[in-house]
Amino acid sequence: MALKRNKGRGRGTGDGGNDGREKLTPLQEVLLKEAAREVTIVSDGLSQKVRMDEVVTRKLMQMAAKGGQHSISNAVYQINAAQRLNQQNIDDKVAFGHKYKAYQRHLLETALKHGADVDSVLPHPDDIVVEEGIGYKVIGPIDETELQAVRKDCDKRDAAILQAALEERLGPAGDGCQNGSPEEPWNASPLLMVSVFNDNLPKRFQKSDLQIAMELMRYHAVSKRDLLKRAHRKWTSLGRPKPRGWRMPPIQTVVAAVERMMPVMMAVYPEVESGRLTSVPAIAARLQTLLDQQEAGLSHRASTL
Repeated sequence: MALKRNKGRGRGTGDGGNDGREKLTPLQEVLLKEAAREVTIVSDGLSQKVRMDEVVTRKLMQMAAKGGQHSISNAVYQINAAQRLNQQNIDDKVAFGHKYKAYQRHLLETALKHGADVDSVLPHPDDIVVEEGIGYKVIGPIDETELQAVRKDCDKRDAAILQAALEERLGPAGDGCQNGSPEEPWNASPLLMVSVFNDNLPKRFQKSDLQIAMELMRYHAVSKRDLLKRAHRKWTSLGRPKPRGWRMPPIQTVVAAVERMMPVMMAVYPEVESGRLTSVPAIAARLQTLLDQQEAGLSHRASTL
């Protein structure tokens, strides 16, 4: 029940109902990029950063005063033409985003009215974000494959919540592996992973701090024996079987792992945001490639020490 759309995660990177309108040429795209570039100039003895199109305008005024402004005025004309066309395209994308969101909202209301599966409406209208003056983007799953991947990530977060409840009940580890600060709770590692998993979910699927706290409180009514069983079954259902009573590594180890992941995730984010990476398998493959490169680099540096 989803309207055919561009697969991009960027801001309205598809046609957006713009088939009949002139598009930017490669030269115009370069002109716009160059016009928006900031440079440092010295004016009246002061250093300041200004956009390149402002520099061109100043130069035009100087040359006009000398009577030789033809070449630079032509550049200004070309930049203005490109900017007008770019704004028209942006307006089209914004208008299409509003129509797209309204259409998906209609599909959702129809599904609710007839008792149909609301999860069949993808993307969900709440996941279509229209940004005035920019375009639109989709911040949630766009098909069943991506929905299943998001649900699995939700299960990982919920497993970490259950693990946090279990480790709180178990108390400090007897083998001395929980060597964190005395101020840190015994379940600091799973609590950190709850935050990591939750924050990386689309906003519609995230749980608030209050919801997470309430779930942890509900587990207080569950016996330790039952918590052990539930945690074992939960991790097994995720394809990550753990022995009964398993604990997450010490908080320092978890933090170090997260810190290794953050640069990789930050490197991939622009590719996802721009629409160059769209599917979950493609994003996962890219992350794995960068992680492999990171590990290879660490191994090489270690071998040279």
